[in-house]
Amino acid sequence: MPQQERRKHLRAKVVWPVIMENNRNIISGETQDISVGGAYIRCRKPLKPLEVSMYVSISLLSPRIRAMAEVVRSDVLGSAHGVEYYGIGVRFVAISDEGVELISLGLQDTKLSPPTATSVPPTHQPRP
Repeated sequence: MPQQERRKHLRAKVVWPVIMENNRNIISGETQDISVGGAYIRCRKPLKPLEVSMYVSISLLSPRIRAMAEVVRSDVLGSAHGVEYYGIGVRFVAISDEGVELISLGLQDTKLSPPTATSVPPTHQPRP
């Protein structure tokens, strides 16, 4: 029996700078793909399943997007020149309407991938 489809949003393969923070670490990385529901991020440190604050920069001219995200997977991608790289899958649990709009606008000119079974839809939290 085929696995049930869980991803609800189209993803785009884009490389945007990301900063993730939890109570112990600040980790920088870059998106490998992103949607309004979540992202897959390449970075140099692993993250266990927990909630993190995330800041995504689409361009130097656009405002930085802030979201609360839940780490849903962490993979070892490999190493290069003695540096280990990790892939972190996150699901946005709170993101402003403006953040959703900025991601949507940033994705308009990119190649979108159809949904796959590895993501969970977000719970959007509107701005006050």
